Amino acid sequence: RSGYASTMLDRRTLVVMGAWKPPVALMQLVDSRSELLAVSVRIYTYLAEHVNFYDDFAGSHPDFWNPQHFLHLLKIMPGVITSIPETIDADQWEVLCPDLEAACHTLGSFMLFWTNGNEHFQFDIACAMPLLQGVLQMFDKFDIRFGKDISAKVRGDFVEEIVRLSGALSQFVISMFENSSSSGSGDSRAGRSRNDDATRQATALLNFLVQLLALQVPTCGPKLDNSAPGTGSIPIDERQLDTDWIEGLWEHCQGVNGEVLHPDLLPGLFKVMVGMPLPEQKYRLECVAPLVFPFISKHQEQLRQKTIPPELSDLKVVMNAVLQDDASVNSEFLEEISFYPCLLEFATKRATVHAVCEHVRLQMSANDPIRLVVPRDNVLDGVCSSLNLQDQSARISVPVEIEFRSGYADDTGRELVDEGEDQGGLRRQWLDRSSRHFISSDLFRSPTQDSTKDRHDRGNIFVPSPERVCRCVQDDWEEQFELFGCILGFALLYKETIPVHFGHNFLRSVFGLKTDAQDLLPLLETLDRTLHTKVKYILDGSYTTLGHNLQDALDECDLPRVFAVNETNVPELVANTPLMENGENISVTEQNKEDFVLALLDHMLISGLARQVECFRRGLLRVIPEEVISRIAELMSLKEIELMVCGADEIDVDDWEKYTQYENGYTKDSQAVVWFWAAVRSMSHPLRAALLSFATGSSQVPSGGFRFLQPDLFTIQRVAVTDRCPEAHTCANTIDLPEYSSAEELANRLHFALAETGDAFGRR
Repeated sequence: RSGYASTMLDRRTLVVMGAWKPPVALMQLVDSRSELLAVSVRIYTYLAEHVNFYDDFAGSHPDFWNPQHFLHLLKIMPGVITSIPETIDADQWEVLCPDLEAACHTLGSFMLFWTNGNEHFQFDIACAMPLLQGVLQMFDKFDIRFGKDISAKVRGDFVEEIVRLSGALSQFVISMFENSSSSGSGDSRAGRSRNDDATRQATALLNFLVQLLALQVPTCGPKLDNSAPGTGSIPIDERQLDTDWIEGLWEHCQGVNGEVLHPDLLPGLFKVMVGMPLPEQKYRLECVAPLVFPFISKHQEQLRQKTIPPELSDLKVVMNAVLQDDASVNSEFLEEISFYPCLLEFATKRATVHAVCEHVRLQMSANDPIRLVVPRDNVLDGVCSSLNLQDQSARISVPVEIEFRSGYADDTGRELVDEGEDQGGLRRQWLDRSSRHFISSDLFRSPTQDSTKDRHDRGNIFVPSPERVCRCVQDDWEEQFELFGCILGFALLYKETIPVHFGHNFLRSVFGLKTDAQDLLPLLETLDRTLHTKVKYILDGSYTTLGHNLQDALDECDLPRVFAVNETNVPELVANTPLMENGENISVTEQNKEDFVLALLDHMLISGLARQVECFRRGLLRVIPEEVISRIAELMSLKEIELMVCGADEIDVDDWEKYTQYENGYTKDSQAVVWFWAAVRSMSHPLRAALLSFATGSSQVPSGGFRFLQPDLFTIQRVAVTDRCPEAHTCANTIDLPEYSSAEELANRLHFALAETGDAFGRR
């Protein structure tokens, strides 16, 4: 190995002449503490490389691989190969590391020789586990110390060899189960014994594979061409475990009495994974995915109480990082994990919903789209007909594209169409404007009794108007609610937000969640704190301390004295609604005030909105399958659903600037860019929202901030001309910003663009 046998012929000659026989004989004779034993083991492992390497030697030396001799070798090899002094340095470790690789290679060669269709020798993995555990622990120990100081190739060669050996062992164990099953002897005593033996070996190997994943050697990058020190990688197919290995072994370990995995293995692995790059985390999580849910289920009682036990804290970090990057990594795994939503962060849940909706959208993409051509000043004109809402059973299973009519004509009288092709930006604008149309109509109301709130303030909560009001103000109110449900479905489908904060009572019903009597007061508090305070005042009877009676308190709180409510300020048009049969004639008393409050809240929050919810939900289900809506309801809280649907109201300029790209010569330090952000910071909140709508088509910030802007980050693009206003490309979230001569000119041009052009790409 040191070069004495320098040619291929010399190495072949050594094997042919039986140079391995003296070491084998010495291993049988010398004391385990003898240096001769260590020398004998090393000579044998060095020669084993040549016996297996050349095709003309493969299979021609069964005496070299004599099982009796080799099993004895396996007993003493761990003590020799892993006897590495603590005092070595990085250079010495780089020299010794190939010895660990050679030991794995020797075991692999023996396995291939005797287990490939050989019925005369039955190998037991238990014989190999001391060697496997020893070399793995030794490599891990010194790799943590010297991994970045030695050749990436040396590190990679060891891992490649031990992974190759792990694959051979996995196939060997799984074939034991398959052979037992095909022989049909599984029910006999001998068959059960063979199954038990195979299960024992599978359990040992499964534990080893999980340990192997804890190595911190990179596995997911390109192979380095040189032997330079530092972290490096080799091809994925040579360096990584096959995800089927762990899954196959785990399937055959089911039903084992006691723990299959050592209790510290998975927590230890997840702790190591926390500090790894995302691709490494993803690969390892895919490998152990079959083990994660059983591991989590052991803590189900704590998780149901929304308590994360310490054993799961690192798993939570890793799992959320991986799933936020790619929620489609393992749909079955994700479906199991979703039973415990407290383990998932909001961003992970949102990514999960988006991945499911993306699957629905891809199924639609095979069909020709529906093109909705609408005027900007009446964005719902003819939409119900185009979407075929008259057909109660029809689903919208095709993509939707938007085209805006400009609202003015050319010289021939023909109405012009706005410039721009719908690649997402026009649809985003339409969703935004359509939603604003509905909440501005009398079909919806903001129920807060806080007089300082304006109906059009950002952040207001909206719920449907009472059914009697809807019937009075619009003949086709049911179809309109259904259309709004479709709009929410499109927003979910295309990962967009709409500028509407729905009341949680409405969202609960729309997403199919049941509301019990004990939920009513908490729901009212989220909807209307002023009314909530009044109701609590009535219920706790604190008015008596002021010398008032119940009737005085009801008048003071502007609540009815009978079991009937007036749902509009125009009682001539809309009659009072009884809260129970003959409610107009039943007075509220100290004895029945709790029944009154319960009936009032049920009518306000649930039963009085039932028909509106039914129509809205029917429209939503035309676009999004019911199983997806149910999945969202199981996975997310109401607050999270609201945040996903409507995004954030506050516009954080620092966050906006942080997640901005620059093109065509601009950088974050360009003078025009500095002036632009100064102008944005000086804007009022409504004007910033107008700028966001101008640039992206939506006035809402995505939940989680600007880094989640779809489909691209906000971009400022340099244009050479300076005699025009900024223009926008909403499909790409891009603004064309000329290099103006001063900050004042930039601010004036930008304000003019927002005031005069709205969201029509900066062109009129």
